[in-house]
Amino acid sequence: MRSLTKNIKVLVVTILTIIIAFIFLDIFNGQFSFSENQKIENLISEKEKELETIYQNNQDLKEEIKLLKNNEEHIKKIAEEELGLINDDEKEPE
Repeated sequence: MRSLTKNIKVLVVTILTIIIAFIFLDIFNGQFSFSENQKIENLISEKEKELETIYQNNQDLKEEIKLLKNNEEHIKKIAEEELGLINDDEKEPE
């Protein structure tokens, strides 16, 4: 009887040791390992920077739209600089 109890204890300890070994293996090399978490954190940080850039570009575009709607001088400036248009009172270079 004692031998059976001892064998059961050894079996339980062996199984628990194997389970713990697999858990540690997963922590250091698995899908949820430290290195994978670091990669995900880096990706999140990169995407947050991209989002900030996009947000800033969006704010700039909103400001540009506001200027184009309300400021005729700005419209003339854009027409001259980007489209090459000239005012009636200006002469074209010969």
